[in-house]
Amino acid sequence: MDLQLMAALSNADAIASNEGEVRTILRDYLKPVDLKVQTDGLGSLIFTKRTVKPAFSVMIYGHMDEVGYMVRTITPEGLLRLMVVGGVKPLASHWQSVRVTTVSGKKLPGMVIRDESLAAFDQILCDVGANSAAEVAALGITIGDMVTFSTDFTEYAADGGGKALDDRLGCYVGARLLQELAEDELPFTLRFAATSSEEVGIRGAKTATQLIQPDLAFIVDVATFQNPRERSEVNQRQVGSGPILTHFDRTLAPNRTLQQFVKETAATASLPLQLDMFNGGGTDGGEAHKVGVGIPTVVTILPCRYGHCAQSLAQAQDVDQMVALYAAMCRRLTVATAEKARSF
Repeated sequence: MDLQLMAALSNADAIASNEGEVRTILRDYLKPVDLKVQTDGLGSLIFTKRTVKPAFSVMIYGHMDEVGYMVRTITPEGLLRLMVVGGVKPLASHWQSVRVTTVSGKKLPGMVIRDESLAAFDQILCDVGANSAAEVAALGITIGDMVTFSTDFTEYAADGGGKALDDRLGCYVGARLLQELAEDELPFTLRFAATSSEEVGIRGAKTATQLIQPDLAFIVDVATFQNPRERSEVNQRQVGSGPILTHFDRTLAPNRTLQQFVKETAATASLPLQLDMFNGGGTDGGEAHKVGVGIPTVVTILPCRYGHCAQSLAQAQDVDQMVALYAAMCRRLTVATAEKARSF
C-alpha cells in the first residue's frame, strides 16, 4: 500500500459538496499519468484513460465525501450548533476532537459534544474554546463551515486507522488502478469517477453517470459488520479476509453476469473474495444503474471496522488485493463479457 497517498486521502476534510481537498490530492497524484480530467456539475472528478479504438466503456466509482457536520448557528456563549451531514453514528458525537474548516481554508480545533437534554435538532454542539459569539466571529467561523473529525491516519501492525476511510479507500483503489494500468492497451475506455455527495443521497454518482453514459459500472465502497468482534461465517465483512462482492443491497440488485465475472476473475487470480448481501444501506451503484435505459452494475466492498465515526480500521492487504482484483478484471474484460452483461 502507498501509505503516503492513503494518509493524505484520509486526513483530507471533505463533506458533501465540499470535496476540494480530495480533488486536489487525486489530481496531483495522477498528474504523471496521461489522463483526461473533467468534472460534473456537482464536483465529481472523472479521469479517463486514453484508448485507441475502444469498443465499449467502463467506469469505476469511489466517493470523496465523508460523514461530518456543518455549522448551523452560533450561540451567545460561543458554542457552535452543528447539523449532521451524512449518517454520523450518534455515539460518535460524544466528546470527540473535530476541526472546523473556515471559508478561507483555516483549520480550527474543537470538541464535539452531544446534549441529549435538548431537542434532537439542537443536541450536537462544538466547543472551539470561545466564550462569546463575538469571539467565534473573530476566529473567522461562519454559518455553513465544514466540521470533520480530526483523527490522523495511523499505521497499525497490519492495519491502517483513520477517519473517512468510507470512501477514501475507494478513491485510493481508483487512483492506484489507473497508475497500475498506465501502460496497458485496453479494448475499452476506462474511467474512474471520484464522486461527490454519496453520503447524503448518492447524488454525484447520478450526475457523473449521466455525463459519461458508461456501458458498465463497477463500484468500490466500504462496509462494516454490526458486531466487529464477530468472527463466524455470518460475518462476511471481515477485515483481513479480502475484498467483498455484494449480491444485494437496499438500492441495487447487481448484474448477475458481472457478479460471475468478478468471482471468476478472483479465482483465476488466486485472490480471496468474501460474498455478502444486506437489506440496508446502499452505494453509488444505487443511482448509477438507473441512468438512461439502465447500466449493468456490480458493487465491490472493502471491509472496515467502526464505520461512520471518528476512526475506522482497514487492512492494507485487503486494499492491495482489491487493486489487484480490478487490474485483473480490466485485463480480461472483453467485448463478449460486456455484451453478455447487457443481454437478457
